[in-house]
Amino acid sequence: MRTSVEPNIKEESAVRLEEKIAAMCVIGVPSLEAGQPFRERLSRYPYGGIGLFPHNIQSERQLRQLVEEVEALAAGEQLPVPYYLSIDEEAGSLSNFKSFYPFIPGNGAVGVGDDPEAAFLLGKLIGSQLYELGIPMNWGPVLDVNTNIDNPVIGIRSFGSDAEKTAAFGQAYIRGLHEAGAAATAKHFPGHGQVSGDSHYMLPECTLTAEELRQGPLVPFAAAIEAGVDAIMTAHLVFPNIEEAGGLPASLNPWFVTKLLREEMQFNGVICTDDVEMKAIRDHYEPEEIGVLAVQAGNDMVLMCHTADFQDRVVAGIVAAVQDGRIRMEQIDESYERIRQLRCKFSVYRSDAVPFPKEKWKEEAKRLARRTVHVLADPQQLLPLDPSRRYLLLLPEQVRLTVADTSASSGISLAPLLQSYGITVDTLPCSIDPESSEIGQILVQCDSYDCILQGTINAHLFHGQLRLAEQLAAVKPLLHLVLRNPYDAEYLPPTSGKVLLCSTSHYSLLAFAEAAVTRK
Repeated sequence: MRTSVEPNIKEESAVRLEEKIAAMCVIGVPSLEAGQPFRERLSRYPYGGIGLFPHNIQSERQLRQLVEEVEALAAGEQLPVPYYLSIDEEAGSLSNFKSFYPFIPGNGAVGVGDDPEAAFLLGKLIGSQLYELGIPMNWGPVLDVNTNIDNPVIGIRSFGSDAEKTAAFGQAYIRGLHEAGAAATAKHFPGHGQVSGDSHYMLPECTLTAEELRQGPLVPFAAAIEAGVDAIMTAHLVFPNIEEAGGLPASLNPWFVTKLLREEMQFNGVICTDDVEMKAIRDHYEPEEIGVLAVQAGNDMVLMCHTADFQDRVVAGIVAAVQDGRIRMEQIDESYERIRQLRCKFSVYRSDAVPFPKEKWKEEAKRLARRTVHVLADPQQLLPLDPSRRYLLLLPEQVRLTVADTSASSGISLAPLLQSYGITVDTLPCSIDPESSEIGQILVQCDSYDCILQGTINAHLFHGQLRLAEQLAAVKPLLHLVLRNPYDAEYLPPTSGKVLLCSTSHYSLLAFAEAAVTRK
């Protein structure tokens, strides 16, 4: 694996316009290997980088081979290496490596507490995994301030609803990521946490004014800039109450990207769009127009990671806009230089890295998880769990709630952990939004147990879980385990116990099991 910018890269003066514009574009590969199709694509347009997604990952060995293959192909085309490879590795509900690396809690679990050191540990653990795989960049941290509890796409991915706390945790996370040898991308500027729509499927509106943005959602991004964040990703949102925005999505908007982020907030690093193949953008603009708007707005890199024809049309549109004067060549050169500097940072971070040794990852994952288990209420004094009692553990099915969600790919194996501590517990699965007939069947099965442990997954959105909780609380001692958004706790019966895990990671479950049998 090469760890520095290659000396045989062309001098900037020798780089053609098409090559500079391609360097501003990040694409993807559709399978578990790059192969000849990717080689041919690089030969035609020397794209600046690729994004990695769950469909690119099967095992540690396969992913290493993919990374090495991409690096070799890039070097063969005389592109800078380390090549720009990045991934949405957030841990928690968006964990790409959990089948072969420790599955750790994410931002939501960390944000429940008041411990920035936990955010540092999270960043360093993720960075250590990326370092091990040779992936130089993370599309994280998520710095959205999640003020809308009905938000379908951010939620548990956020550190929470407090802007100042999110800012402090984001800075600690970035420090951890850098220390482990990885570059950081703060997202989703200017903040995706206050909307009720998912930009993977639609173009959401945010009703905040510019001043309201400055007082809340922008605070974590200002802190990230202060912490030396390497890149900032712009969001696909429209702001009807900001007249200067003119109705364009923030990701394609000169007021947000250039006036606000580049000039007012004085961010000098790389600005990239969120993936413009998301329906929020793709359904409203032609590919040739998307690239032009993104660059005119001030983005240095355009993410478009899924469809080859779409990507080629975006590049062709930008080339045409430079040739006819709609985009200044000086702007292309400025972005090209920022991207070059970012690649140089990849080498610096890797050479200076002090990641957690791989043999220490499990220990550090346990240490992180123990910091994230919070007993919010125990009015019936059900903790510690009693080996002489019989417990029924109710667990809702895990479903993929958004494209940015890998939760459904793993089970919730809490019962064996409790049983290893001598607790008698059986597991009963249920629907994520049970109807009356299913609730009735569950109540019948609860009759022979002394106590019920009910896991909840966004019960504040799936009200069948709340109806089940109310009926359980009327007949049995009840302890709730909040496994996703922490907002569930406010809506659960006041007489029941509540433990905030905000995670279904193995180490979160292990930390709860430890606490549940020892807590006084």
